[in-house]
Amino acid sequence: MFSLIYNKIQKVVLNRNLKHLKSFGINNDISIGCRFLFPENIQLGSNIYIGPNAEVNGLGGIIIKDGVIIGPNLIIHSANHNYKDSKYLPYDELFEFRKVIINENVWIGGNVIVVPGAEIGEGCIVGAGTVVSGKIPPLSIIVGNPCKIIKQRDSEHYFKLKNNNQIYMKYKKENLIIK
Repeated sequence: MFSLIYNKIQKVVLNRNLKHLKSFGINNDISIGCRFLFPENIQLGSNIYIGPNAEVNGLGGIIIKDGVIIGPNLIIHSANHNYKDSKYLPYDELFEFRKVIINENVWIGGNVIVVPGAEIGEGCIVGAGTVVSGKIPPLSIIVGNPCKIIKQRDSEHYFKLKNNNQIYMKYKKENLIIK
């Protein structure tokens, strides 16, 4: 009984939070337990899935574009404490804002951390447990900490699916997935 009540409260909190996002597309599936800090700086496209227990800190701005699939326990930071020329140690009260961009049709595994200023290129696959920093080229498959490109997706296949609008969450939400 307690878990049922707890889940209902989590859903109410999540829905209230989602209403404050800068933008929120259609066909999105955001799991309960996700937290959006500074939601007014967060833009979500359409056909997005975010797994349970994500913490998305929009202080410096975050854009997640269409067709992105994210596993559980994601952490995104878009700002960092100021330590350069700071007034105190180890840092002061100022923040350095660095927008995070996750481009179309990216698949992010579980337990991934995305640091301020990261940009994940279109069609990338991010392995579980990866720490993403810097600008990741489109169609890259990355893993590790620090993240490294281990291979590239087949661009011909990727763009064939994209041009036919074969987006997983779109098909799933429209009950068109054939098993």
